Amino acid sequence: MNETDLAASIERLMARVDYYLHCELDEEYDHDRPDTARRQLETALRQELLRASAVGIVSAISSTHPAIDGNEAA
Repeated sequence: MNETDLAASIERLMARVDYYLHCELDEEYDHDRPDTARRQLETALRQELLRASAVGIVSAISSTHPAIDGNEAA
């Protein structure tokens, strides 16, 4: 995962964190929604961790198996 991907992942997660904190901290907010916000935050965390894991797996496979160009394939 490069710096750009990492920054994008953090930004996506922080948007969910901001929403969750808004639900928890705003006294006038309808408190039925923090549970929904918490589930969304948990889902976002899982998605980002899976994305990072997938990138790591692909990178590991790519580094152990050099690409075959057209000349070597024949």
